[in-house]
Amino acid sequence: MTQLIVLDETRRNPDLRDRVLEVLDKVAPLVAEITDLPLPATVRFRLLAPKAWREEVRLYPQRTLAKEIGDLEPPEIKAGRVIVKVAGFTPPLVWPLVLGSTQEAKDGQCETISTPATWRHAGVLASDPALHQVIAHELVHQVQREARIGAVWTSLFPHKHGLGRASRKSISFVLEGHADWADRMVTTRLFGTPANHRKARKSLRYRLHDNPLIRRFGPDREAYEQGGAMIEHVVGLHGAHTVNRVWEDISLLPTKAEVADPDAWGRRLKLDHGPHTVPAVS
Repeated sequence: MTQLIVLDETRRNPDLRDRVLEVLDKVAPLVAEITDLPLPATVRFRLLAPKAWREEVRLYPQRTLAKEIGDLEPPEIKAGRVIVKVAGFTPPLVWPLVLGSTQEAKDGQCETISTPATWRHAGVLASDPALHQVIAHELVHQVQREARIGAVWTSLFPHKHGLGRASRKSISFVLEGHADWADRMVTTRLFGTPANHRKARKSLRYRLHDNPLIRRFGPDREAYEQGGAMIEHVVGLHGAHTVNRVWEDISLLPTKAEVADPDAWGRRLKLDHGPHTVPAVS
């Protein structure tokens, strides 16, 4: 049985903590059913003040580099430190836009960190369907992490872990597209139509930060929208269990050509039944 944990580390939002726990309890069985993936033994959500959220997001790439550094060449170490440095500048820019970050905490537990302030700026707290959508989306990311095999998904240098001829964009399209598809399915079950938090009324601060320059520091909307359409198409043809093969076999990540042609990716997912190299297409 999955243990659901919601921690209010702001110490100002006990009612929201209880509300998030209620939503998790409602969406968790639907996420498991729709994705055809098991829930983790423990699901943890932490509600943080913006400053604490920014610090957690800043430290995560540092921990990732520290785990990888023993396998890196000197030029890669230098590049990794640049990546970490740049990543340290982004949280103050993006925090009003990021509704949740699911990552490995310093204790090794997968968790989702969110700020109630961000949810207010994004209009999520004023929309029950939008709140369900956001929580379901991040829960899917925790489910994905439980299913994933290999370091390619989180590495600063995915090509060192068998990414082959797929691209970083392929990873983003699969992760965010899968979660986007699933959160729409969950909210359709609950409310009759898919929720869309992007249509919620945004604050002035949100609108000031929501520009193409700042959006470049995170997955762009294409990863959610085109990735979600790709996953929906392949699931519709071949079932969620077929898409789930990608979590265990990174050679099945879609190439650039397959992102543009989901039918081709679906055929390869359906037909490949062993470890293969990603085909040489772009």
